Amino acid sequence: MQAINIIRYIGDETSKSGEQLSKMPVDFHSIIGAPNRRFAARLAEQLCERKLLSLTNPDGRDGVDLRHIELTLDGWERYEAEKTGKVSGKYGFIAMKFGDPILDPFVEDTVKPAVRDGIGYDLLDMRNVARAGIIDDIMRTQIRDAAFVIVDLTHDNSGAYWEAGYAEGLGKPVLYICEKGKFDEAKTHFDTNHCTTVLWDDQDGNTFRQELIATLRRSLDLYSERR
Repeated sequence: MQAINIIRYIGDETSKSGEQLSKMPVDFHSIIGAPNRRFAARLAEQLCERKLLSLTNPDGRDGVDLRHIELTLDGWERYEAEKTGKVSGKYGFIAMKFGDPILDPFVEDTVKPAVRDGIGYDLLDMRNVARAGIIDDIMRTQIRDAAFVIVDLTHDNSGAYWEAGYAEGLGKPVLYICEKGKFDEAKTHFDTNHCTTVLWDDQDGNTFRQELIATLRRSLDLYSERR
C-alpha cells in the first residue's frame, strides 16, 4: 500500500503541473504512511527497478535524497488503474445504516466472520477506518480499493444506495443484502430489486452465511477447484 501511495502521490502532483518532481517533500514518508524517509526512498527505488518510476539520486549520500522523479509509461498505466479502482485490496467494504440494534450486531457477529472464514477477506465499514481527512473522500478511497462491496438495503438508506452506485460505476462486484421480512413486504428500490440479493434473518444465521459465501465465490471467481 505504501508503494501504491508513492505512485498516487507522484501521479497527482505531476498531473497538476505537467512537470517531474524536482525532489520529494521532507514529510514524504508520512504522506505515504512509511515509518521513515529512508524506508520510503527504498520503496521508490524498487518501483524504479520495476520500471514504474524514473528518478535520480545525484549525490548518493544517504539514499534518501531522491530527485527528478516521474512516472514511466507503465507507471502512468498503474496510476490510472489505481485511480479507477481496477486494482483491489484484500478486503471488502460494507455499506449500511449504522446504529440499528439488530443490524449492527448481525454484521459484527455473522456477516464479517462469515466473509473472513469463508473467503479469507476482511470486511470493513467506515467505523473501522481511523484516518484524518474528509470522510467522503476516505469513503470513496475505501470503496475504490475494495475487492467487492456488500450493501445492506434493509432501511432504504440513501447513503448505502449512493455507495452502491459509486461501486457499480467503478465496476466493482456489488452484492446486496436485505432483512427478509422487509424484502418480502416492500422489496427494495426498483433499480435494485431485480439484482442478486441475499436475504438475512437474525434468527437463522447459518442459511444466510451459506448463501452469502456461495454468492461471493461466484462473484469473485473463488471456487477452490479453479485455484
